[in-house]
Amino acid sequence: MGNKIVKPSFYNILIKKEDGIAIFNTRTGKMARCFHGDAKIVEEHLSQKYIEWSHDNQYIVPMYKNGLLVDYNLDEISEMIDKEKDSKFENCLRLILLPTEQCNFRCVYCYERFRREKMTAKTQAAIVKYIEDNIHKYNGLILNWFGGEPTEAMDVIENLSVKLIDVCKKNKKAYNAGITTNGYNLTYEIFKKLKKLHVTEYQVTIDGLASIHNAQRVMADGAPTFDVIINNLLAIKNNCKSSAITFVLRTNFSKNMLNNVYEFCKFLDKYFSNDKRFKYFWQMVGDYGYVKTEEVRNIFGQSKDYKWLIENYTERFVNDYTQALYGPDGGVCYALKRNQLLIDAAGEIRKCTCDLESEMNHFGTIGVNFDGAKHEDWLNSRAISRDSQCYFCKKRPLCHNRPCYKAQNCLVNYRYLDTILDKMADNEQFYEVIGERWECKRK
Repeated sequence: MGNKIVKPSFYNILIKKEDGIAIFNTRTGKMARCFHGDAKIVEEHLSQKYIEWSHDNQYIVPMYKNGLLVDYNLDEISEMIDKEKDSKFENCLRLILLPTEQCNFRCVYCYERFRREKMTAKTQAAIVKYIEDNIHKYNGLILNWFGGEPTEAMDVIENLSVKLIDVCKKNKKAYNAGITTNGYNLTYEIFKKLKKLHVTEYQVTIDGLASIHNAQRVMADGAPTFDVIINNLLAIKNNCKSSAITFVLRTNFSKNMLNNVYEFCKFLDKYFSNDKRFKYFWQMVGDYGYVKTEEVRNIFGQSKDYKWLIENYTERFVNDYTQALYGPDGGVCYALKRNQLLIDAAGEIRKCTCDLESEMNHFGTIGVNFDGAKHEDWLNSRAISRDSQCYFCKKRPLCHNRPCYKAQNCLVNYRYLDTILDKMADNEQFYEVIGERWECKRK
């Protein structure tokens, strides 16, 4: 590289450890670990304004590869600004489809109103036409079935899937699909149908052990749901041998379950931890709209609970699934990406799944009209000005101030990023060693 000059990245975050340091770069999502004497040398490099490139320096090449050092002339903040103006973040078309907004559950914290029935044949035809006309602009289609409860309209899922798979095949474009489901209808037979329709990613919510889950996630008639969901998941786990599927077991944790976290984790580990296809993701119960009663508000999780859970149940928050949250663009909400649209059961074009009734979240009707100017305003609603606290924030490459168009503060995940990174630095799967391992000196 000749007389190349490099400099420390602005987006490095240093984590002190007893046996050295870890450095995490939010621009690349890479973490490096340095032990003992190597840590001192790397810290010295990171304190310099510039460094002359040298192949003889065993530290510079891996530091540059991981983004800890960057080209001297690179303006990293301008690079972020350009990325945010584009609002693309990826070159694929993302569609969230609501085949129905009806649901067989009445979860106590649910924000939906179940106003629209099953998607009509006319709306389905308009969606297929939209994909036919636009798929050539993208590398592929990423589809997510949402609701309501999407499996309450399996006929819509089957009809649209067959047609959209065919469109992508004819245009030589990739097709990927996932589904967010409460899991009650997800029998092994229904799962086999979905798998045949290329649905490979599943998110199913389990809110603690039976007593807590059944108090929060009940049938429309008040009946319990825990046993049916677990039995469905175990039937799939035990009978499906494919490695090409992923199940995200989501837990919306509330105050009610905090005293039983240990027992709940033991339950999950007993039945699912021996299968790498099953991942864990935890989120706080909160108000995403239309929560009416104080009784429900009283069970909301709090940020201090989140921090306590990270510290005591690290593997639920730091794993190979959640790692993407702490990489470039990992905190950008789908709704604030240019290439993402939501089509509800009535064919209305929206962006956000958590604000279905808002006029601000309405951009027209599929196959009829689309308000492009309003869409641009939506994408620009979180633009970062120079006087914003986000402008020089080291976490900017993760979320670009786009975690949620309604959120005024950092997501709780990023408020405790230092705690997350400290835990990541204890797990070899998340970092590369720069220098020697010093195994004999490590505890």
